[in-house]
Amino acid sequence: MLNDFKNNKTESKPTLITADKCLKTLTDDEKNELISNKTTIEFEAGETIIKHGFVANNIMYLEKGLAKLEIMTDGKMSTVNLISPNSFIGIVCTFANHNVNFSVTALEKTTISIIDMSLFEKFTRENGNFAFHIIRHMSSVTNELVHKILRYAHKNIEGAISILLDDFSKVYKSDEFTLPIKRVEMAKMLGYSKESVINTISKFNKQGILEVQEKRIKILDKERLLKIAKNC
Repeated sequence: MLNDFKNNKTESKPTLITADKCLKTLTDDEKNELISNKTTIEFEAGETIIKHGFVANNIMYLEKGLAKLEIMTDGKMSTVNLISPNSFIGIVCTFANHNVNFSVTALEKTTISIIDMSLFEKFTRENGNFAFHIIRHMSSVTNELVHKILRYAHKNIEGAISILLDDFSKVYKSDEFTLPIKRVEMAKMLGYSKESVINTISKFNKQGILEVQEKRIKILDKERLLKIAKNC
């Protein structure tokens, strides 16, 4: 949470430059200024957080919940990333270009903190350590997005669903979770038909890879699921 950064110390050798680690590099005065000036908004599942083409004057930070980021390809929106708690939303685009070329939708009840762009820019000008971490963070985000797009592009339906379920497992930090989306939404995210998604999940259930009860998923054979994600 943004309020938590006031009491956290900077890690000397971060293994991954995440959004929360960037914020920990702010000075105590900067953390206080950020906390006192941020605005918090809640979105229900299905609500649009950012609309494609929106002119961004703020930096958005996802505090709680889950959202999907979509980009326009061939005239239709395609999901390219899941945004989990303690993450900036589309910082690469909003910080470099105020006209955003993506949309973001809440997948479950989601809390967003809004930081004024001018305040964020002030921190980058006055705090070199923060600016350095933001640059490394944006580089990491770009690399991750490219990797995800390429990974999904060359997978069949079984491989794509395995990757998506593993992603949800990482988001919820558990091999047992409730899917925040319907089968038809999964199909749209992966670029396959609803029937293909239903049949594949049913197949995984029969093979003992998953235990499925409506939207409740339990990964029983993680090793096999990851093998399918890698090879199919």
